Amino acid sequence: MKKFYKVIFLLAITLTSQSKLFAQQVLIDAELRPRFELRNGYKQLSDSSKTAYYGVSQRSKLNLKYQSNNLSAKISFHDVRTWGEEQLKTDVAGIALYEAWAEIKIVDSLTLKAGRQELIYDNQRLLSNNNWSQKAVTHDAALFKFKRNSFSVDMAAAFNQSADDINFGTDYKVAKNYKTFNFIWLTKKFGGLSVSAVGIADGYQKRKTTNTLYLRQTYGPVVTYNKNDFSAATRVFYQTGRDTAGSAINAYYANLDISYTFFKKLNILAGTEYISGNDATDTDNKQVNCFSTLCGSGHTFNGGIDYFTDMPLHTRCAGLVDGYLNISYKFTDKISVRADYHSFMLQNKYVSKGEVINKNLGSEIDLSCKINISKETSLQFGYSILFATKSMETIQNKGTDKDKIAQWGWVMLTIKPTFFKSEK
Repeated sequence: MKKFYKVIFLLAITLTSQSKLFAQQVLIDAELRPRFELRNGYKQLSDSSKTAYYGVSQRSKLNLKYQSNNLSAKISFHDVRTWGEEQLKTDVAGIALYEAWAEIKIVDSLTLKAGRQELIYDNQRLLSNNNWSQKAVTHDAALFKFKRNSFSVDMAAAFNQSADDINFGTDYKVAKNYKTFNFIWLTKKFGGLSVSAVGIADGYQKRKTTNTLYLRQTYGPVVTYNKNDFSAATRVFYQTGRDTAGSAINAYYANLDISYTFFKKLNILAGTEYISGNDATDTDNKQVNCFSTLCGSGHTFNGGIDYFTDMPLHTRCAGLVDGYLNISYKFTDKISVRADYHSFMLQNKYVSKGEVINKNLGSEIDLSCKINISKETSLQFGYSILFATKSMETIQNKGTDKDKIAQWGWVMLTIKPTFFKSEK
């Protein structure tokens, strides 16, 4: 660990001294994010035999950024831990490389960004860095970005391998990871109207094989409109291809959001998500009808208590319909509050003990507040409560009790100091 900090110190000295010689900018900053959580029904219904969890997790991140006229680069290290998980007087290695990329300007309208990087697009439903998670998510990929006036095209390609000491074959042994990942994202803006066309292909190695690859394709339009205090968005995606077992996929997703801001302070958003699933009564159907939200952020969309972050798993492949209402109010530039309501239903039929269960899964209320203490420091806290039905208890199938209300509370402090920033 000491060697690591020495390397960082020497690198910082080198960058700061070199920045004085050329038309470039160097930035060294960090993030410290401890978060206390109370969990009593978080992700899973509880019962009378279980007690609440209390704990503090922390993400500590160091970022090194460089920018010149034709090149930008970033190297980011982070350490993610739970307070007390290491024995005292020990030094357990915990530093990980979170980002390491360089973006090269090829021509005025075209750049290439290669390396470990975040992929964040649209509202982060399909591609997200999952920032709420202390670990977050990055991808090893090459990303071409073309932008001219109001038209842009982003294309990415990634190919994963298990190790570098392999001389033959492409057997990929990292469980649950994609083997290939490619997407194209085209966007055209017409004033307040933005229209995008999305195409994503992720490939997974067929189970119990070493060289068979099955591709899953997800594609569709995204249309957003913003004018003054009104905004609306709709997304429709179709999913096809094959899963790792070779089963054909035939699934879809639809979303509609409408919001309006009153008095520049109060924002009200109403929306719904329709995520397809399998009909358990249709025993002749061999297709996979359960839509996967790929690398999207589940926490952001289907309730903070995180009952639906893996749609096929958490709905027993029956899909989900989530109707929601978000109300946020900005008291000042430093203080804002938000209240979210979700109503959850299965999209399709699920059978338990020979009977089709009621589709109603329950409802959730999320309350949160953010206080910007200073430019570098913010304090956030929140509380979520979920009212489950018998059907929620059934699809969890873990001996849980719907009558014990699920609760989750948290307090998070985020500090982002800037250690050095050179002038261009």
